[in-house]
Amino acid sequence: MTVRMATAYREMWTIPGYDHRVIVAVEIRDPQPSGQPQGEEFDQLAEVETALSALLEADNESLGVLAITGCGTRDLIYYTRNPTGAMTRLQSAIADVKSHRYQFAIEPDSAWELYGYFNRLVGQTSAPCESN
Repeated sequence: MTVRMATAYREMWTIPGYDHRVIVAVEIRDPQPSGQPQGEEFDQLAEVETALSALLEADNESLGVLAITGCGTRDLIYYTRNPTGAMTRLQSAIADVKSHRYQFAIEPDSAWELYGYFNRLVGQTSAPCESN
């Protein structure tokens, strides 16, 4: 599992008004046994991430805080002050993102619990993939 974290929020822990988390799970088409992408899919996932981030982060409506790659997905985590707008943008982008399928969920998290979990996890040597 690879975790990229926006460490700028570590000291603040939460940002008032950004009280919903947005989780976008982008499916890796041909994962390695480790759950990581291979070959050119790294670049394609980066393009998907850039496109979705541009949509969600427009006008600072959402803040990208985590990108977690492994277990067959790249999960992009944002906190938003406009959950309805984030949902609309993600639904409309499904038709535009041709290389990968993705699913998303938006849920309350005013304490930034998910970010806090990974903040505590950083520095550990490994995190297991959970089975569904």
